[in-house]
Amino acid sequence: MKISAISDVHVKVPFDDADKALCRFLTHPLVVNSEYVILLGDIFDLMCGPHQEYIQKFSHIFDLIDGLRKKGIKVMYFEGNHDVHLERLFKRRWPNDEVILSQGPIIEEIEGKSYYFSHGDEHEVDNLSYQKYKSLLLSPTLKFIANDVMPYLLLNYLGERASKISRKRGSKEYVEDIVKTRFREGVKKTTQGKYNFILGGHSHVQDCYEISESSIYLNNGYALKTKTFLLIENHLPSFALLY
Repeated sequence: MKISAISDVHVKVPFDDADKALCRFLTHPLVVNSEYVILLGDIFDLMCGPHQEYIQKFSHIFDLIDGLRKKGIKVMYFEGNHDVHLERLFKRRWPNDEVILSQGPIIEEIEGKSYYFSHGDEHEVDNLSYQKYKSLLLSPTLKFIANDVMPYLLLNYLGERASKISRKRGSKEYVEDIVKTRFREGVKKTTQGKYNFILGGHSHVQDCYEISESSIYLNNGYALKTKTFLLIENHLPSFALLY
């Protein structure tokens, strides 16, 4: 049994370094021979709403994902805070939900073990400003604006500005050891040791943290920095090199 997972790739434009890393993941020999391929959010740096332009712009990536599911692999895509409100977009590409899309956590029982999959930002339980931001981002009002009001070009312009501001502010506050500790504490609060494996991203910090003898938290970190993806073989986790 193999599970391959990646998060926080942040593909900005076709064939940038992040795009190349994602394509390497989607074609990696270990990944194409997995039973599960899990995309844990912020795969794209900006993707919001049902705009056909995304499918055209990143057709090579959508085709690679489709190739995996055609091999019988269960492919799951979790929205992050940079790729949101994608339900109608995915319905255009996969009208029968051939690729599973989720905004929230999914619990899977796999060969006698419980797996908790999510983007991982729900573990930032003490970051109230972020939680308010995420609630606003997922609100029915912004969903309506993204889906039915705002044109693609304007959405991209505003989204890119917001991303730049967010990264600039986040870089000032980012201390890896502090972030790692905060997420470990958050995972313990949100999952309470109920699951054998908790897979997430968002923090951009790679981690393999044993919560208890039967519960472990796994985060591949920022893929362009770690140059790895998360591989679980027969319930044994490791970080496999992309290159």
